[in-house]
Amino acid sequence: MKVMRSVIIEAPIHDVWAIVRVFDGVAKWNPGVVSAKMESGTGTSVGAIRHLNIVDGTIFRETLLAHSDHDYFYTYNIVEGPLPCSDYISTHRFIPITDGNMTLGIWSGEFKCNPEDEAELDEIVGNQIYRDGMRGLNSYLATL
Repeated sequence: MKVMRSVIIEAPIHDVWAIVRVFDGVAKWNPGVVSAKMESGTGTSVGAIRHLNIVDGTIFRETLLAHSDHDYFYTYNIVEGPLPCSDYISTHRFIPITDGNMTLGIWSGEFKCNPEDEAELDEIVGNQIYRDGMRGLNSYLATL
């Protein structure tokens, strides 16, 4: 299954990337994340593992698979988490919008799941994680 959401972020790419580029910085801007800490590696080192505490009490462990300061993206997978899926890989990418000096945020993921779980996962992953996370980023950037 593939899930993707995009949001216009009302800040220039360099401001956006300065906030999101560090893998364990997600709790600053994503309202669904209570805390994020690195179990191994640094927030920009491929192979690093982060531990997330989510507002509903669940825990995710994720591995940073790719990271590019040049192309403004990072890719990660879920090592451990409560979602009813497997082989989850996600990319969070940012593209400059030169007309208006804003940024297009694109968060996409692909994973295996049972057909009966697709609608629920589209809501959880697509809306609650991706869309709401990027809306939180917009709100956070507006306070700076």
